[in-house]
Amino acid sequence: MSILETERLILRPLTEADASQRYADWLNDPQVNQFLETRHSAQTVDSCRAFVTQCNADPGSHLLGVFHKDSGQHIGNVKVGFINSHYERGQVSLFIGEKAFWGQGLSSELVREVTRYAFADLGLNRLEAGCYENNLASLRVFLKCGYTVEGFMREQVTLNGKRMGVFWLGVLKHEYA
Repeated sequence: MSILETERLILRPLTEADASQRYADWLNDPQVNQFLETRHSAQTVDSCRAFVTQCNADPGSHLLGVFHKDSGQHIGNVKVGFINSHYERGQVSLFIGEKAFWGQGLSSELVREVTRYAFADLGLNRLEAGCYENNLASLRVFLKCGYTVEGFMREQVTLNGKRMGVFWLGVLKHEYA
């Protein structure tokens, strides 16, 4: 896989060497992990390395580190996973762990590029993503990038002891082009 670039970001395959203490700290930070399933257990450098290794060994998963172009700093991850080659579909998930980079439009830049990559380079026809009902920032990012809300699953997850729904979004290759 080649390195992907946007105006402000570099996306490249994540390696075990990228699984730093800083990375583990993101996943243990309640502000960062509030909408991530990793919040259900404490994360360590070893668990992060194991995750990277597992994703890299899975042909149905493409895990990329998100690096800020100017500084070279690892600021988050994006994954196209659950790829079904027969049906040419996959799921996008992402997070920006470095809070200093929140609110700058980087997630939109990231989703646009990973969507382009999934359609152009991975040959997918459909991408899906989910977000918790109160994660309006994520919902706005996906809508801005051409995804459509295809469903709402009521009381799908629990967050801070409260049941909540999840938006399910999708985009098709011909809609994105």
